[in-house]
Parts: sequence; C-alpha cells; structure tokens
Amino acid sequence: MPNKKEYLLEIIFNKLKNTSKKINLEKKEFTEFINFLINNN
Repeated sequence: MPNKKEYLLEIIFNKLKNTSKKINLEKKEFTEFINFLINNN
C-alpha cells in the first residue's frame, strides 16, 4: 500500500489528467513539483 502522500498525488494527478487535456503532465514531473512545494514551505 502506498503512503498517503503518494496516494494523494495519484488522485490529484489523475484528476488533472482527466479534467484538462491541455495540461500535458508527466507523473514524474508532477511529483517533483509537488515535493518542491511541500519542502519549501
């Protein structure tokens, strides 16, 4: 079972992918971005 952060990232990432086709996100890039936001607060 993935940890809570990974689980939330998965949900958010999938929602973004499904709702906005204009956003061309790679999961790795998205995860790095979220980690950056979390770690710099």
